Amino acid sequence: MSGVGRTLGGDSVNNGRIWVCDDEPSERFPVFTRGNVGEVFVEAVTPLTWSAFGRQSWEPAWRDAFCGIGAFSPEEFKPAGQPEITACFGGYVYINMSVTRVLAVRIPGMTVEAIDRSLFGDYPDVPPYRPDPRDENPERTTAVSQWLQSLFVDDPRPVNADNLRRLEAFLADTVPMDTQTDQELVARFRSYLPEARHLFRQHVLNGYGANVLASVIAQICEAVGAKDLAAAVTAGLGDVESAQPSFELWTLSRLVRASASLSLEFDRGVEGLLERLQQSNDPDARRFLDTWNQFLDRWGFLGISVWDLRSPTYRDHPEIALRMLERTRTVPDDAAPERRSGELVRMREAAIADVSARLAGNPQVQGQFVGAARACARYLAAREAGKTHCTRLNDEARRVMRALGTRMTGRGHLPRWGHVLLLNDDELDAFVAEPTVFATALAERATRLAVLEGLEPPFVFEGSPPPLAVFRDRNGQASGVAAAGRELHGIGVSAGCHTGRARIVRSLEADIDLEPGEVIVAPITDASWGPLFLAAGAVVVETGAAISHAAIVSRELGIPAVVSVTGATSRIPDGSMVTVDGGAGVVTLL
Repeated sequence: MSGVGRTLGGDSVNNGRIWVCDDEPSERFPVFTRGNVGEVFVEAVTPLTWSAFGRQSWEPAWRDAFCGIGAFSPEEFKPAGQPEITACFGGYVYINMSVTRVLAVRIPGMTVEAIDRSLFGDYPDVPPYRPDPRDENPERTTAVSQWLQSLFVDDPRPVNADNLRRLEAFLADTVPMDTQTDQELVARFRSYLPEARHLFRQHVLNGYGANVLASVIAQICEAVGAKDLAAAVTAGLGDVESAQPSFELWTLSRLVRASASLSLEFDRGVEGLLERLQQSNDPDARRFLDTWNQFLDRWGFLGISVWDLRSPTYRDHPEIALRMLERTRTVPDDAAPERRSGELVRMREAAIADVSARLAGNPQVQGQFVGAARACARYLAAREAGKTHCTRLNDEARRVMRALGTRMTGRGHLPRWGHVLLLNDDELDAFVAEPTVFATALAERATRLAVLEGLEPPFVFEGSPPPLAVFRDRNGQASGVAAAGRELHGIGVSAGCHTGRARIVRSLEADIDLEPGEVIVAPITDASWGPLFLAAGAVVVETGAAISHAAIVSRELGIPAVVSVTGATSRIPDGSMVTVDGGAGVVTLL
């Protein structure tokens, strides 16, 4: 094992790679982006997460899905084990933009611009599409056309329901981890990989089905001069699983708001809150804890950057959800999300009727639009449910590695449990057999990871992966504050207008200074931020697109939202007054 340490250190030592689990770029499909994937892999990925799940589950599942719908043939990709549709560069997970563009070329009626916008937003400096003779493929187009037609009539939700039953049966068939040997824990962890591949394949099918349908809707809306109605058409769906935690946290916030004793405990701060309530004989405290524990039973696996195995979750770090609850309790009752979402249902039906009326002279396109609007609702709901299934399984794998890491910490082999995630999958067996051999390598990797965590990788690149020198300081102060009266443009993903004070929120892991009605301005968000949206009047995000998780949750909660607003956290001063138009995609500094 003398070579373990030599995979670290500088870029040149590691054959030009920055991180120990970095992949090779693709000559055939050269453009990669952080768009979309940056919502769920916010920070640098741990080697075990990527070498196990990334290479052995998610990448193969993506190929399974793309080849299954007929858009590609297996020989168009690199050999198995060499990621190409999604890959790790500089420690960060990227999605292959070129592959998605080829998908657009092969789908009849689809444009590269439409699919770029729906998945990755309006980020500047994105390399243009460069046609390749291999992109157009009549055989693939014929095959994928059948899939396209199926989107308008199929309902993916029953498949999701079957997957949920399968997942629950799979997770129930286990033995207590404290009765298993180290080797058995490793085997248990690896047994999750085939199941993850199965679940992720369906997640990809749901996601791209929603993406294509959303692109059809956006193209038609723009063609009839109703571009700002596209977001309303995909709002108020009512069956979005990723929005459910927000609704349940709202219920908890009403318990707190209605109780003088609970309010007093929250006034004392989130730190130590649960312990104080557990020691209390107050009936309100017992009722709150019962409801809180039910919430954790259902949603404790959620958290920041939840796909990575080191992600802090609601269950292990309850202060994340409690901080959002602390802010939500200050919101008046008349801001109930059910009331807002009810209005969105009305707006959605009105938007569909409006666009449909504009297409009265073209019955074929009119039928296509109405069909896409109805089908997109099914696929967006399925996408969010499928993602939940995947992240539940991820959390089980996290628990197994936590158990192994905790053992190794107790034996003095690791400083903290999470360092076991700094191993690649092909090192696990050797580590369990002789952990001391890896001490130096793991210490170097921990130092390297800390450096990467403080940096922000380029949003997009073409060709060779970017060197570490072009990564930005994540906490650096950027210049270019926008002047009063300036309009910042992005993508409107949740309709409505709101004027309020801007509040810069960079992370859920710190105290959140957000008052009711203020506008969240964030670099990136995901569905785990949904409960915080309850306290906001609107949301502005630097990245994201029409079907990003945060956009979908914003629409379900009735919060105006604009994404893909470049440099929003540096150009909008904290505390300044802004107006957010979630239909037009405009943020105005007042």
